[in-house]
Amino acid sequence: MPPPHRVVVLGFDGVDPGLVDRWLDQLPHIRALASYGTVTSLATTNPPESPVAWASFATGENPGKTGIFDFLKRDPRTYFPQIALVSRRPGRFFLGFPIRRPLLINNRHGVPFYEIAGQAGLKTAVIRMPLSFPAHPIGNAELLAGLGVPDARGTWGTFFYFATDLPAYQAGDTEFGGKLVRLRRQDGVDVASILGPNNPVASPSRPIALPLRVSRDGRKLRIQAGGRQVLAAPGHWSDWVHLAFPASAFLSIHTVTRFYVEESAPEVRLYMAPLSFDPDKPAVPLSYPSDFARRLSQDDGLEKTLGWWNDTWGLNENRLAEGPFLDDLENNMAVTERMTLDVLDHDHPDLTVAVFTATDSVSHMFYRFLDPASPARDPALAARYGNAILDVYRRMDEIIGQVERRLSPNDSLIVVSDHGFHAFRRGFNTNSWLVAEGYMVLKSAAGGARMNLRDLYDQGSFFPNVDWSRTRAYALGLGQIYLNLRGRESHGIVAPGAEAEALRQEIRAKLLAYRDPDTGEHPVEEVSEPARIYHGPYAAQAADLQLGFRDGYRTSWQTALGGIPAGIVELNTRKWSGDHCASVPSETSGILFSNRRVLGRASILDIAPTVLALLHLKPPAAMDGRPLRFAP
Repeated sequence: MPPPHRVVVLGFDGVDPGLVDRWLDQLPHIRALASYGTVTSLATTNPPESPVAWASFATGENPGKTGIFDFLKRDPRTYFPQIALVSRRPGRFFLGFPIRRPLLINNRHGVPFYEIAGQAGLKTAVIRMPLSFPAHPIGNAELLAGLGVPDARGTWGTFFYFATDLPAYQAGDTEFGGKLVRLRRQDGVDVASILGPNNPVASPSRPIALPLRVSRDGRKLRIQAGGRQVLAAPGHWSDWVHLAFPASAFLSIHTVTRFYVEESAPEVRLYMAPLSFDPDKPAVPLSYPSDFARRLSQDDGLEKTLGWWNDTWGLNENRLAEGPFLDDLENNMAVTERMTLDVLDHDHPDLTVAVFTATDSVSHMFYRFLDPASPARDPALAARYGNAILDVYRRMDEIIGQVERRLSPNDSLIVVSDHGFHAFRRGFNTNSWLVAEGYMVLKSAAGGARMNLRDLYDQGSFFPNVDWSRTRAYALGLGQIYLNLRGRESHGIVAPGAEAEALRQEIRAKLLAYRDPDTGEHPVEEVSEPARIYHGPYAAQAADLQLGFRDGYRTSWQTALGGIPAGIVELNTRKWSGDHCASVPSETSGILFSNRRVLGRASILDIAPTVLALLHLKPPAAMDGRPLRFAP
């Protein structure tokens, strides 16, 4: 039987309740909800990190049951970091013909509420849901996967930057996952290669390359690759381009991308967005049913299928300017809006779920203009882009209004963000601190190698200078410390039990006591022991200590990848100037809006059982959250 009314759940990643309060008079639809419904904060997970929180949002379960504790996890046999969201087993090929597809495994455990609804026969539509990749059958439901979908190169967003004046020493991989390529003049045309996805047929596997040719057509650039061409003017994004990378006579990997022309003369400077899987011919399960992604693309406009939707890496590496970044972000937000309204207008689901990530990305990259103390603040850019976050919040408000206009009086609207935001002014080099305190020992005084995202994807040499026979603790990810535990780590030396517990408490006390020598502040405000905050079959996979940083601080980029740079605290001069990933959860709440008045406090774990209760479905006993109470 269908439920008595429809339920619509909108997710806006990273919306901060403090900013909503500050700008409430400029958000008319949210202000109206506050008058007759609910506008309040929503408790988040520990850590308040997007994959961790969205996993708990979907399943109603704590991380000890979902198995998601960070963007990264580590292999205790090798100490290497790995992407925590999805695992992959290579396919098999015979004479270039695929006889077994690569196997993709979603590492998030638990059953999402939208899958329960679909399996119960309720008509369900899910748009860009984090941690839903690879898509699989979920009953009477349509789903387009979001965060967790890699680009066609198997990364979270390898951008390309081509330029005729790129110095030779800059060419190659950037720290944050970009490729810088020098264009060469050949017969009056500028040429280079686009290194695409790895060839799954070749042994050893290597990137498939397509020739790139760039010529001038008046002020515009004519860009040719893979038998396709597109024209683009300086200061503009090109149309979308379909590029097919041939792996064999039987197999091509189909992608989509577009170009931004920074300059066409006298030099050519060209940015290329990460290669997304083509929704018309996807090589991986982007949606369920398999043609749902194609239908949305045809009806609502071609879009990136990459889960990390906005080009934060290009902006962070100063290869994409603020203006084109915001243009692309607005386009992505508009596409998600069109998809959501499309299914509401034409499919009339009993349950609709749509997640928007622009609110998170713009806050990461433009918080420097809200924070007068940001080391990355540029007064000229602040004058031009100081309202960037507010403008995206206004778009969020417009989208909420568009959705609410489509609801009947008895329908329920729930709007959620997974966490709030903080300034990120200073990075804490956790491994460097562990070395300074004697918990990590290096083989030589040369220090540790700097890592980049390419090392992560290629599984390069991590911790190359660490003496594991004398190391008792190490850090990986965005706020985790692991003990080098005997019987768990391959070279573990710390005995489980009393010795490990004493070491945990000693490290915890010293971290809480540490003061930034420049500011006198305590960067680390809270240190949690995951064994005491998580429960469930996967709790043992969590780190031994989870750090919570005060406002203004975060784990350094190098720490996240296992790097050991010089110094313990460093200025963050990157454009990525806002964060939340290892902040104190009680200070990083998300938001909850509803057209119904909620009674009592709410947690992100409560959303899944609440939606099921509204649909007259019984929440599973495994859910840790409880249905919210509404005023009559």
